[in-house]
Amino acid sequence: MDLRLRVRGWLEIRTPLHVGGIARDPAEALPVAIDGQGRVYVPGTGLAGAFRGWMGGVPDAEDPLRELWGFSPEPGDGSSSEGNAHAETDDLDDGQASRVVVRDAVIATSTRTDADGLPTDPLAPASLPVRHGVGIDRVTGAAATEFLYARTVVPPGHYLRLELDIETTAEHRDRDRARLHALLSALSSEQIRLGGARGRGLGVVRLLDSPLTVHEHDFTGPAGLLALLSGEPTRLEMDDLAGAPAELPDRRELLTVRVEWRPAAPVMVRDGEEGAYVGTLPLTTRVSGDTVALALTGSSLKGALRSHAEFIERTARAIDAPRASVNAPAREHSTAFLEQLDQLPAVKALFGAARTSPNPDDEYALGAGALIAEECVSRTRLPADLWDLVLQGPPDDDQAASEKTSGEERWTPRSDEGGRRPPPMPVAVRERLSALGLDQADHVAIDRWTGGAADKLLFSVLEPHDVEWEPIRLTVDLTRLGPDRDVALALLLLLVLRDLRHGRIPLGGMVNRGFGDIEVGSITLTGGAWPDGASLDDVLQTPGETRDALEEAWWTYLESAR
Repeated sequence: MDLRLRVRGWLEIRTPLHVGGIARDPAEALPVAIDGQGRVYVPGTGLAGAFRGWMGGVPDAEDPLRELWGFSPEPGDGSSSEGNAHAETDDLDDGQASRVVVRDAVIATSTRTDADGLPTDPLAPASLPVRHGVGIDRVTGAAATEFLYARTVVPPGHYLRLELDIETTAEHRDRDRARLHALLSALSSEQIRLGGARGRGLGVVRLLDSPLTVHEHDFTGPAGLLALLSGEPTRLEMDDLAGAPAELPDRRELLTVRVEWRPAAPVMVRDGEEGAYVGTLPLTTRVSGDTVALALTGSSLKGALRSHAEFIERTARAIDAPRASVNAPAREHSTAFLEQLDQLPAVKALFGAARTSPNPDDEYALGAGALIAEECVSRTRLPADLWDLVLQGPPDDDQAASEKTSGEERWTPRSDEGGRRPPPMPVAVRERLSALGLDQADHVAIDRWTGGAADKLLFSVLEPHDVEWEPIRLTVDLTRLGPDRDVALALLLLLVLRDLRHGRIPLGGMVNRGFGDIEVGSITLTGGAWPDGASLDDVLQTPGETRDALEEAWWTYLESAR
């Protein structure tokens, strides 16, 4: 090592983040990682894996980055160069440690640091929300047996401390500078995701421009050593890093889909928690310290698109979804659900497989899918103090029943006694919610004998009937699709997105109760055969080589599957 490139900065968490920790109780939600001091953090191994995966681009048998990120010898190589495909290039038969040092990243609520550069405001793990989800059985349309998911997430608006070093030599300094520039540029443009469930929109981070420092430590002479020891090493700007070729593998080819839409009926994903005054609340995510937004999770969007894709492929191929008998044990029902997810090759190529197929000849045992569905949030923002009232009622130090100034209605905290009707929502809270496009709706179950309201079966929903939403964003990794590219794109573009464009795919929860209908304004494709962007309507209505190739691939696939 002649020189060292050192980066110190912050990564802003843009979408919910989950990096798994050690679970004490398997019945509880998947926890986040906690370090020895009780702080929420992302291990350096998790960061290094994500960084290396992005820099690796399109897989290459030669792996030109192994001398940067390190490698282990292949099994059976021993200490001899015989059988080692890379022995002639780097003369390292026994492996090499990585020249990149990535430290654990503590998650904080601000970017303040102490005199030692450590975060002063670490995030408290007790305050983190939990995301719930279920698998939907394709036969019953209800929750699949034994498929309840719950994971603790770090909400957006928090920060990861980034500390990264690259050890280099005078000979390779310019190239390593360029590689560092490429990595930091990718982090600045949100191209690198961290943690789990990344295909469901989690883990998007962005490198902050400030505070950000890049220093170069020179160990080749007394001047560089003295500068380092005195705390005045050479500081580099981003432009100083980009002078030489980075010599990275080819970048992965991506297709992005942007869907402009508006709700034609209330659209929401149900929160796992009940409110103080309303039983069913829309899921929200905190976008800043004082505002929250409604959220359609990436898993919900991806699940809706996948279910419709399966419906299309099963219809085209005239095959039914596997099912267990009504009185079968729970294990048989869960096995049937896994078989449903593994049944359709074109859907698996696009959305992923439930598990790797045990059949070595199964060319569609791809594991993770090629499609990423980003979390979609509302443009309408709710004040955090208002949403806290909806969730928890008034603060504990308020009287149990305090008189409101707007009339005789009493503000009563939520009762913990089971079976009691929730207290009425205060007028002031209801009016503030209504101004933002949300209103409480109540309904009852009807007793089939009396024809009246059934006892203790009053339901209430806070309906977002007039809320504006951000566009739905999808990303398709065309490189991952490989030879299945045309078939998967035909299924997605010609069929699934076409039906979404025509309002045939409801989104969110309670879609059998009048929720989830949407109106799509436009769908724009960028990447692949449309590098400058094209609307889906133009792709479907304009004859051309691309559309003809997709149609031919789809019909050939259906014929071969029979």
